[in-house]
Amino acid sequence: MLIRFAAVAAALLAAPMAFADDEIVGDIDRGVDAYDASCVECHARPERFMRDIEGDDEERAEWLDEFLVDHYAEDDQDRADIIAYLLDL
Repeated sequence: MLIRFAAVAAALLAAPMAFADDEIVGDIDRGVDAYDASCVECHARPERFMRDIEGDDEERAEWLDEFLVDHYAEDDQDRADIIAYLLDL
């Protein structure tokens, strides 16, 4: 019984690590919805600030991710969706 418990406990502890490498893919349509729900009140014209973010799409996505995590977009999927939308502008 104790061995079975230890095996189950080990599997549960390893489970988050198994999914840690899964890449979150942003969805533009969900990004529009998330942006409208969380951002548009203060940032009605995102194309205005997007032109000020320098770099290629990968660099811009990285900058946006670091910014948004501390700017009301704490959920990884929402952040990825918003970034996909912003990069599509």
